[in-house]
Amino acid sequence: MEDWIVWIGFPIVVLCGISVLACIVSMAYAFGVKHAKSENYTLDQEWKRPPLLLSATEVSPVAPPAHHAGHDDLIGGSASGKW
Repeated sequence: MEDWIVWIGFPIVVLCGISVLACIVSMAYAFGVKHAKSENYTLDQEWKRPPLLLSATEVSPVAPPAHHAGHDDLIGGSASGKW
């Protein structure tokens, strides 16, 4: 068991130390770097992006393996509301 500490434990400690030093160096180089802020959308602006359709039925455990093999309770759904 004591041999394992030398042959396995020491390289793990060295690799963890190197990764911590790499993180510290990367944070030091990134200090003060400003990223462009994304513009917030408000309803008075024109929508410039294409429509996006998200569906929970496309997830593999829920989705039927083929279009013709589905059950009625798994296929699609609808939503409605007033704006």
